[in-house]
Amino acid sequence: MKKIAIMTAGGDCAGLNSAIKAIVMTANTHGIETIGVTDGYIGFVEGNYIPLTVDTVRNIEIQGGTMLGSSNKECPFHYYNKKTGGFDDRTDEGIKKLRAQGVEGMVVVGGDGTLDSARVIFEHGMPTVGIPKTIDNDMSASEPTIGFQTAIEAAVEAIRRLITTAYSHRRVMVVELMGRTSGYLTLYAGFAAGADIILLPEHDYNLKAVCNRVDEIMKSGKRYVIIAISEAAKEEGGEETIAKLVKDSFEQKRYGGVSQKLAAQIEQLTGYETRATVLGHIQRGGEPTTQDIILGAQLGNAAAKLLIEGNPGYIVGMKGGKVQKVEFPKDRVPRLLDFEKDDLCKTARDMGIFLGVEE
Repeated sequence: MKKIAIMTAGGDCAGLNSAIKAIVMTANTHGIETIGVTDGYIGFVEGNYIPLTVDTVRNIEIQGGTMLGSSNKECPFHYYNKKTGGFDDRTDEGIKKLRAQGVEGMVVVGGDGTLDSARVIFEHGMPTVGIPKTIDNDMSASEPTIGFQTAIEAAVEAIRRLITTAYSHRRVMVVELMGRTSGYLTLYAGFAAGADIILLPEHDYNLKAVCNRVDEIMKSGKRYVIIAISEAAKEEGGEETIAKLVKDSFEQKRYGGVSQKLAAQIEQLTGYETRATVLGHIQRGGEPTTQDIILGAQLGNAAAKLLIEGNPGYIVGMKGGKVQKVEFPKDRVPRLLDFEKDDLCKTARDMGIFLGVEE
C-alpha cells in the first residue's frame, strides 16, 4: 500500500484533528502517503482532496473541529441531485476518483450515518476502516466516542454560568442539549453541573410531575431550578419538537425548540419565571480535552494499522480502556441509556435528581 485517504463527515467535534494527525504520522512511519478528502462526502463524490504530510498536521491535535472540513447532509449512495430534485447513487464514482489519485485504502471518521456509508464504500471495493465520533456518545462501537468528553466540559461550564443568573432572579432555567436519540450528554453534563431535573429521550417525561417538582424545589427555599433536557426529549403522549426539515439531507429531521416549549408550559402552570437556553453548537466547539486528544490518537493509529496490515472492513473503538475492532454493522442501532441499569441514572435518582417520571 502506497497511499491512503482520510475523510471526516457528519457533525464536527473536538478530537477529530488528533485522529487525522495519528493516521498521517502512522502512515508516514510506514512510508505511506496520505491525502485528505475535504468537506465529507461532498469531497468524496466531487473529488476534492488536499495533501497531508507530517508538516501539515503538526500541532493540529490541540485545535477543535476538523482541518479537512465536514458536512452532515450528504450520503454517497443517496446523493442529492440539484437538477432533478431526486437522489443518486454516486458511490462508485467517488471510489473511481480516489483510485485515479492512487488511493488504495480509506479511513472514515464519523457518526453512525457516516460509517454506514463507509460500510457501503467498503462493500463496493474500496478497503475502508471507520472511526466513531459523536458528542452524543450513542455508538456501540466505542465507549466513549471522540468528542463526548469535550462536549460534557463545554456544557457543564455553560450550565454553571446560568446558575448565577437563575439564583439572582429566582428563575427556572431550562437548558437544551444535543442528543438525537440518546441522552448520555444531557445526563452526564446535567449531573456534573448540578441540575435538579434531567429529561432524556429514552424516557418520556410527565409534565405535571415536572411542574410539581419545580414547585417543590422553589418552596423548599432554593432560589432557582436547573432543568437539563435533551433536544429529542418529549412529553408523555406528545411529539418530538422538530425545528426544521432539510430536504436535501439523508437524515432530514433537525431537532430544536423543546426547551422553549417546556419553559412556556412551566411558567404557565407554576407561575415561576422560566427561561430557556439552547446550547447548540457551543457543545461541539473549542479545543479538545486531553481525553479526546488521546482517544483520537489511539483510534487513528489503530485504523491506519488495520489498513496497512491489509485488514479493512472494521470500525475501531474503545471498550473498557482498550482499543477493539468490530465489523461494520448492517443496521444503524443507537446505543441508548437503560434507566434501570445505568449507574449514573441510579446515582442521580438516589441523590434526588428528578428524571421526569415519578418512581
